[in-house]
Amino acid sequence: MNNLIFWIIVCSWLIPMGIRMYNRSRQRRLRDLPPQNYPVGYPEQPPVIFPAEPQPPVATPLPQAAPPSSAAPQTNSAPQPGSAPQGYRARKLAELDQEYSDGKIAMEDYMKLRQEIMNG
Repeated sequence: MNNLIFWIIVCSWLIPMGIRMYNRSRQRRLRDLPPQNYPVGYPEQPPVIFPAEPQPPVATPLPQAAPPSSAAPQTNSAPQPGSAPQGYRARKLAELDQEYSDGKIAMEDYMKLRQEIMNG
């Protein structure tokens, strides 16, 4: 029984002392390390190179329409009802974009008018 009490006293003294020694050595190791910038896991990306001057877009030639032949029967030349609003909407949006680009209208007005044009 005396032997058991002896070991309990020894362990109650040794275990806290060992924990304190471990914590001190861990703090010393962390303090002595040089500061390192750890990467976040992504490899370093090469720099993006932009051209010095923007290149103009390449225009593609439009296909040439064949001239109307006199043998073809003449039909009603009135525009179809579905084709007129598309050109109208595109023209109105282009005019609105130009006014905004020139600074004639504010952004809020531009967005409101654009929404009205898109809704028809």
